[in-house]
Amino acid sequence: MQKGPLIPMLSLAGGITLSKVLMIPWWIGVFPIACAIGLYLFLIKKSSDPVAAFRAGKWHVAWVILLFVGIGLTNESLSRPVSIEEICEGEDSLYCEVTGVLTKTYGERIDAVIEGTNGAKVRIRTGVTEVSSGDIIKIPATCVKHVASDTSSIGRKIMPMMKSAGILYSGWISPKHIEVVGQTKGIRYFFNDIREYIETCIERSHLSKQTADFLKAIIMGDKTGLDEETRLTFANGGLAHILALSGLHIGILAGFLIMMMLPFKLLGHYKWGYLISIVILWLFVAVTGFAYSSVRACIMTTFAFIGIAAARQNFAGNALCSACLLILILDPTALFDAGFQLSVVCVGALIAFASSLNPIGHRHHPVLFYICGAIMATIIATGASWVLTSYYFSQIPLMFLPTNLLLLPILPVYLSVGILYTALLCIGFEIRWAGHLLDQGYNFLLKSSDILSGGADYVINYQLPLWGVLLWLIFLAITAIIFNRKNFT
Repeated sequence: MQKGPLIPMLSLAGGITLSKVLMIPWWIGVFPIACAIGLYLFLIKKSSDPVAAFRAGKWHVAWVILLFVGIGLTNESLSRPVSIEEICEGEDSLYCEVTGVLTKTYGERIDAVIEGTNGAKVRIRTGVTEVSSGDIIKIPATCVKHVASDTSSIGRKIMPMMKSAGILYSGWISPKHIEVVGQTKGIRYFFNDIREYIETCIERSHLSKQTADFLKAIIMGDKTGLDEETRLTFANGGLAHILALSGLHIGILAGFLIMMMLPFKLLGHYKWGYLISIVILWLFVAVTGFAYSSVRACIMTTFAFIGIAAARQNFAGNALCSACLLILILDPTALFDAGFQLSVVCVGALIAFASSLNPIGHRHHPVLFYICGAIMATIIATGASWVLTSYYFSQIPLMFLPTNLLLLPILPVYLSVGILYTALLCIGFEIRWAGHLLDQGYNFLLKSSDILSGGADYVINYQLPLWGVLLWLIFLAITAIIFNRKNFT
């Protein structure tokens, strides 16, 4: 049986969703937790009688479900943002901690967490400022409106994406009304300083500006330097996922680290190689800002490496569910994040369908097996996640298959060269030929994506309604259970 942490994860997600939709207060979650504890103690008492223990065995699932539903209800309620009306109380100003600054054609776009709201974020459109990440700014409360108040067609389209990122408020504020009153310092900004140092090294290299911005995006997760035209080119070709740190990037980095740890294996200390790789992966995730998809992938990779080091068999489904369980316990709002949802749906679909739908046997035709596997992985991941892409980004790229099949195999090589090039830059060395290779590789990826996608000619601009998304995901879940019914017996 491969159920593992699936039931706790689904129960936790169900409790979080129920609390979010019905706005349940935190103390309601105490009741299912208390019932779970009572049922568990009752079953433990019954275990002294073998016959009674056998009959009551099926009820162990019940207390697990009750426990994690209760945890989800309580955790989501305690993590729920407070409205700015509740914290203002007659005050004219809001204090916010800046989390990101993006330069746009009209000026700057600042994302910040509003102090006292339990994590609610505001997106500020403004002119040119000297604001940077980590600054504490003071802004007029009257200039900030809830994103739901924007009833324009563009506002309705981008609202799901903004809400998924925790951005509940937005507004245009003149630079003269944004006052920097302090700066936050902590472990997160210690890693942020490291990231800024690495990005500065990339910017000072001999790479072209476009390549440097692309390298910062795929290695450091910083997409602020990418212009809208570049983003649209990759998005139209179905390659937008390579611009965001995800399981693909963590997987490539993990493979690169395993190759670098080859000396440990040759010396008979392969376990140390895996442990050092785990530490480096987590440092990378910390420096790049703990993106949900990166955390999920890093947890799964950690489980896999520990399993290899301990000579234990790993099951990808258990690793995925365990990663989701840990993330949702620590941050229940992650359940409604677009990146988290896309990451989990794609990886879950690959685990459920990839091996079953591959018609080629690994033992008899290993090369054809991997080629067919790459094709099936692209089709499965896109087929599973297209509803989320449509709902959050209002786009359905039709040329995803040829662009991914032809260009995605280049990414591991490109990213490996980029990682080595960047690491040497940070210690004062620059390999010119590697920089030239990165410049040419970026131009090839960009032009090829544009040619294969035909610009925007092969993109459907459509936003699927929420009920359509839910129906597709339910259908996907039922199909996955049918394909993997042996694992649920």
